Order: sequence, then structure tokens, then C-alpha cells
Amino acid sequence: MEPVRSLREHLLRLREAGELRELGQAGLGDVPSLIAESGGMAGMVSVRGYAAPFAFNTMSSRRHAALALGIEEEDLRSRFLEAAAKPRAPESLGDLGMRGPMEPDLEALPIPKYYERDAGRYITSAIVFARDPDGGTMNASFHRIRVLDGRRGVIRMVENRHLHRIYMSARERGEDLKIAVEIGANPIVELAAAYQAPFGSYEAWIANAMAGGSLRFSDFAGVDVPLETEVLLEGRIRHDAEGEDAMVDMLGLYDRPRMQPVVEFDRMYVSEGFVFRGLLAGGPEHRFLMSFPIEVKLERQLGDVLPGVRRVVLTEGGGRWLHAVIQIEKRLESDPRTAIIAAFTFDPSLKMVVVVDEDVDPEDPEEVEFALATRFQPDRDLVILEGMRGSSLDPSSDQATLTTSKWGLDATAPMDQRDRFRRAAVVRGG
Repeated sequence: MEPVRSLREHLLRLREAGELRELGQAGLGDVPSLIAESGGMAGMVSVRGYAAPFAFNTMSSRRHAALALGIEEEDLRSRFLEAAAKPRAPESLGDLGMRGPMEPDLEALPIPKYYERDAGRYITSAIVFARDPDGGTMNASFHRIRVLDGRRGVIRMVENRHLHRIYMSARERGEDLKIAVEIGANPIVELAAAYQAPFGSYEAWIANAMAGGSLRFSDFAGVDVPLETEVLLEGRIRHDAEGEDAMVDMLGLYDRPRMQPVVEFDRMYVSEGFVFRGLLAGGPEHRFLMSFPIEVKLERQLGDVLPGVRRVVLTEGGGRWLHAVIQIEKRLESDPRTAIIAAFTFDPSLKMVVVVDEDVDPEDPEEVEFALATRFQPDRDLVILEGMRGSSLDPSSDQATLTTSKWGLDATAPMDQRDRFRRAAVVRGG
């Protein structure tokens, strides 16, 4: 199969694969619970009072990502790594091919309030495209936007991440930052935009590389933006205006309220018969999009240090952010400890790392726990590190300094006694 060209083409592919549930009509206030109760299944719902249907969970698993790329699931990691290493610029730029420009009207879009204590209604699937006014570097990344009215919102930017760095360059000049925002982008673009690429590596070109150079682009708001999106907004992140942001984070906990810049939109474009795309903060889709690029990147980094590294899995119980299981083929008894220290170095957000042998499925929590029960001794196999940089998402960490304690657990069998630790195999057949 060829890579999909748009969200709607992806929805057709999900439907054919039995991965899409069509839910009929619902009120806007019912949408968050429909997503929460979906179990990660992709869905479409017609929202009463709005022209655009609402799509959700369209990139909530490796299977969804593989379907979008038209490849086998086992090839997904290598495809992603190859694209991240060699982004591919478009050969030419074309026209938008959308209805517009028109006056922006966020109120006409089916944007729900997802959680009881959210500060308001949020666009949760916005991919923001911007160019650094200093060096010309382009960036594409996910950001939530709280709706203030038909043309204004409050945009959350994590401090020192790439869009924030670009914004600060403009702000220091006393200028607004010009941006383009896509809602309902090609899912391949979404996967790339969730990746924290090195500064200067453009995520939309990584998406193009994943798609084999098949994505079309246009020069819009001074940035090369990929086409075939459902909604496209042109606007500015104001250097002189702020509003309150308070919403649930990817762990499903309430983020602390903070003041963030106001974004003001000047023009809006839509595809004919467009679909609105939403994402539940802290839901399976949010966690997959955030965790998959980290897993792949960490797997490569650890593999450069320890050739025996086989898999890295960010666990569901750790919010797919704070806890990891590393599967290795142990070549030295010191390998698990090396993997633990390296993992904490490469990914400071990690709080717990468990290292298992290649006969343990790192995605099976029962197998991992059994390895801990039978191969781990706390006085010998536990690594505790204090005063380490941690994740701002962990409410138990010191929120003033963002420091935490970390623990690593070596749940591998001694190399000279492996047979003693292997599970018995039942006889099958003659």
C-alpha cells in the first residue's frame, strides 16, 4: 500500500481494517466521554449543531501508524528512524487547493471542553508551523490552544522547546510570531510533529521522508506546510498578550495553571466537506503519539552504547512517559547497569527503568513482574539515584527545581545460570 495522502484517506483505510467505529449523532458535551470509553478505537461522530464530523483516536497505536504508511507494523520503527536521520524537502511547492481565505471562526468548529476543571474549550490536535526569524529554521509541533473567541486563543508552549525558542526570538525583537496551524493534518505529519527532533531538523520534512517524498507542500505564512489538511489557520502568537492556560496533561492529571501567550488568527481555510480532528489529553492516542518517538529514539541511542539492546517500551502504568522496560541480550554482567544509567541520561523524564532478558516480553507487565520476582535481588540489583533532573509531569518531584530520585532494576538472570531461570516449556505433539 502507498502512504495515505490525507486524514480522510486514513479514515477509509481504518474503516476497511475494522479499526473505525462510526457512532452516529451526539451532543458536543458527550464527545469527551465517547472518546474516554472507546478503548483507543478510532471513531467518528456527527456533532449536533455543527457541520463538521468529529474524528478521534485515528493515531492511537502502532497499527494505525503502519496503516497510514502502508507498511507492516514490524517495519514502523526502522521507517521512522531512517526518516528522522534523513528528512526530505519537497521538490516543489504548490497551491493550497482549499476553500478560503475566510474570516476565522473557531466558534463554528466542534471544539469541546474535555475535563471538568479545564480552563475552557481546547483545540487539542493543532500542529503549529513556524519559521525562526533569526536563522530561518522551520518547526512543526503539537500544541493545545484554549479558545477565547472566534479568532483568538491561548497557546501552550513548553519552555525551551523549539516553538518556544522561536517565539522568544520574535518576542525579543518586539514582534509577533507568524504561524500556520493545521487541524486534521495527514496522520503521517502528526506522527512526525510529535517527535522532538534536533533543533534545525524540520518535522514536516521527516514526515515527507516517511511517506517516500509523496507529500505535497505549499509556502504558507512563510513556512513550507504540508497540504491535504482539513483546517488551516494563519495567525500570530502575540508578543504582548497573555491568557490563562489550565488543562489535563498526558498522565491524566491536572497541569498547573499558568499564563501563556495569546494567538490571534487572521485567515482560515477548510477542505471541502472537512472533518474536525480532536484528541483526548491523557488518552491512548495522546500517549501513543508522545511515547512512540521517544521509544524509537531511546532504542537507537541505547543501541549505540550497548549493541545488545533489543527493545525499549514506555509502560502504560508509567503513563508511557515515566517508566521504561529495556529488553537486552546481555553480553556482560554490567550491561543492565550501563543500560539503566544511559537511559536516565538520554531521557531525563524517566523515573524507573527495568532491564529484562531477551526471553521476557517487555510489553507484557506480567512477564516483567515475574522476571522481577525471580531474577531480581534488591541488595544487589537495585540502582537508586538522587537529586536527578526529572519530569515536570511527575507531581511527586520537586516542582521548584524539577529534581527527583530515580530507580533502576536489573531483572536479568546471571549469564552462567540462565537455564535455571527459564520457564518450563510444555511438551507439544509426539
